[in-house]
Amino acid sequence: MSQYFHGARNFSFDTGIFNTVTTNQYQSYKGSTIGGFDRLQEHVAYGAFHDSGERFDPPKCHHNTRVAIIKRITNWISGLNEDTREALIMWLCGAAGAGKSAIAQTIAEILDDQHFVLASFFFSRNDPQRGTAKLLVTTLAYQLAVKLPLVFRERLGLAFEKDPLITTRSLEAQFKTLVREPLVELIHSGFSTNNHIVVVIDGLDECDNPQVQARIIDVSFDLLHSRDIPLKILIASRPQINISLSFDRKPFSTLARIALDDDYQSKDDIRHFLTDKFNEIKTRHPLRSHIPPGWPTSDSLDTLVRKSSGQFIYASTVVKYVASPHHRPIHRLEIVLGIQLPKAGDNPFAELDALYRHILMGVEDVDLLLQIIGFVVLYIPSFSYCPVTYIEAFLSLAPGDIQLLMQNLGSLISVENHPYYPNDAEVLTIHHASLKDYLLDPSRSKDFFLDRLKMHTYYAELCLAHMTVLLALQSNSSHHPFTGMPLYVLIG
Repeated sequence: MSQYFHGARNFSFDTGIFNTVTTNQYQSYKGSTIGGFDRLQEHVAYGAFHDSGERFDPPKCHHNTRVAIIKRITNWISGLNEDTREALIMWLCGAAGAGKSAIAQTIAEILDDQHFVLASFFFSRNDPQRGTAKLLVTTLAYQLAVKLPLVFRERLGLAFEKDPLITTRSLEAQFKTLVREPLVELIHSGFSTNNHIVVVIDGLDECDNPQVQARIIDVSFDLLHSRDIPLKILIASRPQINISLSFDRKPFSTLARIALDDDYQSKDDIRHFLTDKFNEIKTRHPLRSHIPPGWPTSDSLDTLVRKSSGQFIYASTVVKYVASPHHRPIHRLEIVLGIQLPKAGDNPFAELDALYRHILMGVEDVDLLLQIIGFVVLYIPSFSYCPVTYIEAFLSLAPGDIQLLMQNLGSLISVENHPYYPNDAEVLTIHHASLKDYLLDPSRSKDFFLDRLKMHTYYAELCLAHMTVLLALQSNSSHHPFTGMPLYVLIG
């Protein structure tokens, strides 16, 4: 085989192609006395486990919240839901901060407590090991190996001994060699179980490569295509365009979906969460004797629930800020509600702002994005919606431009059909009420700041340019995009 090793070049065996491997690397593997399973442990992202010490105190569902969603997922795993019984993969999707990771963590803990065979991978864009898919398969395989009978581990170790560089292979090859084939071998040995083996993959959208995100979905379906292994996979992510398109191409019967929307009473759950957490502050805070029993007022709770927009990240950010043992809770809640001004350098929403900034930085044309969002935030009355076609016409955009621009912002803003407009016209929906506060505060949004004066001046100039033609078209034409739009929408 030595003819294959001349520096860093590609070489091939019957089992496939390796990339950029040196002679020294191969010799070190060849002469190693380390067993196959020991080699596997060198390629594990321990921080990706649901019970990893690196993820100490991970987000999970507050007691008596998300009950319906958790029941639907656990019933799917156990095969108790007739409409999802045939599905082997479930996609839990929702906007940024909707609580997907908390749900995934809670499900993993429930399954662990019930002694299910469980493997998990919690992606995190800020972690070098969890921000890519390089260690995904090996991490899942390791967790299965320590929980399944010895046959699985032996088959896994043999795979490494036969192919010491399996970790350099494609995702498809790794899933086949390190997950599927050992599971098939295990079943052939006589292994059986009343429960499915479960894999939980959380935060798929935080994997650094959008193409790899889609491949993980494709490979997951390929892994279960033959339905000959007792495995189910739960994937949680934001509704990014590449992820959504990949799921949309999959057979309906093999996929179950859960969208974190108002169908699951998220507002009630958030109110319950806030009430419990404020009660904890009133009983445990060092200054609890200075907090009146009626704090916070029902109006304050209503405001916080409304600004949460069904997303738990806002509520949890507020609680962390108000509960600080080094500050007065009443004063801090007044800062959150805008009654008091924060001190210089004090940002109650630092975590939330970092999330907004990360998502907005993924947009190519930020100036155009701000023009569109500004139109919705500053011009459309709170009780009304404006069809996308009107906004595109007003900003002289081509039909479809807004949908293209928003395709990676689905966790913050989305283009949706509105049932109260003719032909289910598409409208822009902002999923976070607090996004407006962020964009209108220069100390928080910085280069994403929506300057009211500049934006109003810009829109006024556009209004003047459209005014003459609009008045004529409203009386003479029924086909122009502006027809039927009230004048106050355009002239403010």
